[in-house]
Amino acid sequence: MTKSALSPPSLNLLQSPIPWLRAFWKFSRPHTIVGTSLSVLGLFGIAWATRHPAGLSPGTFDVWQGISALWLTWLVCMCTNIYIVGLNQIEDVAADHVEKPYLPIATGEFSSAQAKMLVGIACSGAILLAVLSQSLYLMVTVWLSLAIGTAYSLPPLRLKRFPLLASFCTLLVRGAVVNLGIYLHVASQLGLLPQVPGRVWVLTLVVLLFSSAIALLKKLQDASYVIDDWRIAKILRSVWWLLTVCYISLILTAPFISAINTEFLAVTHGLALGYFWYLSRQVQLESGNASGAYMSHREYYQFIWKLFFIEYLIFPTACLLY
Repeated sequence: MTKSALSPPSLNLLQSPIPWLRAFWKFSRPHTIVGTSLSVLGLFGIAWATRHPAGLSPGTFDVWQGISALWLTWLVCMCTNIYIVGLNQIEDVAADHVEKPYLPIATGEFSSAQAKMLVGIACSGAILLAVLSQSLYLMVTVWLSLAIGTAYSLPPLRLKRFPLLASFCTLLVRGAVVNLGIYLHVASQLGLLPQVPGRVWVLTLVVLLFSSAIALLKKLQDASYVIDDWRIAKILRSVWWLLTVCYISLILTAPFISAINTEFLAVTHGLALGYFWYLSRQVQLESGNASGAYMSHREYYQFIWKLFFIEYLIFPTACLLY
C-alpha cells in the first residue's frame, strides 16, 4: 500500500467547514496570532493616548477614523503573520512530523498544495491591503516582514539553518520592524507627527529582550538538538538574568519615561517580576519529562510567551492612564 493511500484525505472548506477552520487555526499558529493582535492593539493604544490625552473626548469622526485604521492594520498584520508561519510549515514538513505532529500539513488535514495556496493568498492580501491603506509606513513594514520571512524559510538563503541568523530575523521582525513600523503607521493615520516617542523605544527594547529569552527557550523545544543538563541550566539562567534585568530596569527608569503613568508601570512590572521569580524556581533543570513537582520546559516556554503578551497590555494602559 502506498503512502498516499495510508494518508487521510485533506480537508475541504465547503464539505467540512468546521474541521477546516480548526485546521486553519492551527496552521496560523495561535500564539503568533495572539501576539500580533496584541502588538497592533497595544501600539494603537499608545498612539491613541498621545492623540487624545485623558480628559479630552475624541469626536465621532476621530473614533471612526481610529476604528478603520485599527481594523485595516490588524488585517494586514494577520495576512503577513499567516504568510510567514505558513511558509515555515511548508518547508518544515519532515521535521514537523517529529517535533510538531499536530500541525495540519503533518497530520494531512492540509495538503502541500492547499498550504501553498493559503500562503499565496495571505501574501497577496497583505500587499494589496497595505497598498490600499496608502500608508508608506505600513507598506514598508509589510515588505520588510515578508522579505525577512521569505529569507528565513526559503532557499537559497534559508536563514533558519543558522541559529544566530535565525534569532536575528526573529528579533528584527518582532522587535524593531513591527513596533516601530506599525506605530509610525498608526500615528500617521491619527494625524500625529511621524516620530517615535521614548515610550515606544522602551517597549521595543523590552520586546527585543523577551524575544531573546523566547529564542533561547525555543532550543529546549527542538528535538533535533541534543542538549545536556549543563546547557539546559545555562539557558535557564540566561533567561532568568535577561528578564530580571529587563524588569528591574523598567521599574527604575519608569519615572523618566515621558507621558506614561509611572506608578502603574512600576507596580505592574514589580508584580510580574515577583511571579516570574516564583515560577522560575519551579522549572525542572534536567532533561526528560518533568515530575508533578516541577514545571516542564514547554510549560515554562509558554509562560514566558504570556509574560511577553502582557507587555502589550501594560504599556498602552499606562499611557492611557497618564
